[in-house]
Amino acid sequence: MTDGEGVGAEQRPPEERAADAEQAKGGAAAAEEAAAEAQQAGAGGGAVANEGDADRKEKKSKKEKKEKKPTKSAKMGFIQDEEFDWIWIGDAEDARDAVALKKNNVRYILNCTPPRTQGGVMNFHDKDPSFEYCRLSMGDNSTEQLASRFQASWDFFEKARIREDGGVLVHCQQGVSRSVSMVVAYLMKHYRKDFDVALSLAKSARAQACPNEGFTAQLKALDEELRSGKQAYEKVPPKRARLQNPSMVGPSLGPTVAAGPSRGPVGPGARGPPGPARGPVGPQGPQRGPPGPAGPPPGAVGGLRGGRWGPRSRQWGRRGRRGPRSPRRGSGRRSGRPQWWAPPGPPRGRRRPRRQAPPGPRAHRSRRRRRRWT
Repeated sequence: MTDGEGVGAEQRPPEERAADAEQAKGGAAAAEEAAAEAQQAGAGGGAVANEGDADRKEKKSKKEKKEKKPTKSAKMGFIQDEEFDWIWIGDAEDARDAVALKKNNVRYILNCTPPRTQGGVMNFHDKDPSFEYCRLSMGDNSTEQLASRFQASWDFFEKARIREDGGVLVHCQQGVSRSVSMVVAYLMKHYRKDFDVALSLAKSARAQACPNEGFTAQLKALDEELRSGKQAYEKVPPKRARLQNPSMVGPSLGPTVAAGPSRGPVGPGARGPPGPARGPVGPQGPQRGPPGPAGPPPGAVGGLRGGRWGPRSRQWGRRGRRGPRSPRRGSGRRSGRPQWWAPPGPPRGRRRPRRQAPPGPRAHRSRRRRRRWT
């Protein structure tokens, strides 16, 4: 401030200086109130923003939970156990895929659905000799009785186990309830597994394995009967030869056995000294004499014993020439020769010819007879 301004301010009246001071205080108070309102507005906006972010996160998490579904097996799978890796569980689409079945060496198919006419799954490869089928007609409802199907399924499982030439696929429509129930019942009956262990083994092959309430109650009742002694367990079968399953990933069967020793030493290769050579060849004998004169050509001899009717012809048999009573084949009325005709041959004494029919047509003779009788 300059000297002139300071002097002018001091010369101002006290009333004006008091008004200026009050005005300055009022401006400061207004500024403080504006700052406080601004702070409150900022705090409120931040709280609203935080609440909005929290709501969005909650909605996003709920949406993710809704979208997240339980894991399901898209393809058929086998039980993840070295002793049961020949048992497969799948659905209708897996039973249709013949390429996958042959690739995984599946030869036996257990169909747990009614016939096709009743809404079940058809046996897609029934005419293929490389597959063998067994159908258990059963519906997927809690009132279905499984006890009447157990024995047929156990026999089919045992056939596949004993033959050891391929795996068995157990399927229904979805591969969730009926097929899993048959596998669980077999593991309990023949391998003495309890219900929970058998179901966990089935889930290792099919993640969505879950028998319905009625099937679960019947399987638990079967487990209690087996453990109480009302039903007898089957003898635990021996370990099955492990199939070369391309889908099975795991350690090999065991350490490789070292090859045995080779054969013994070979004997002496060379034989003994050869023997003496053969003796000298003797003198050659005398030559044969000159050939004799040539005989007459065939057929040059008279007609009695040579030529066409000689002993070498077809007219001569083991017992001589055919006689007049048995002429050669082809003689008769239509051959142009009389029935008694026979080719000439060596004389056999006096021969009496057969009596010939009178000349004239047959009709003429018949008219003669009619006239004679009339």
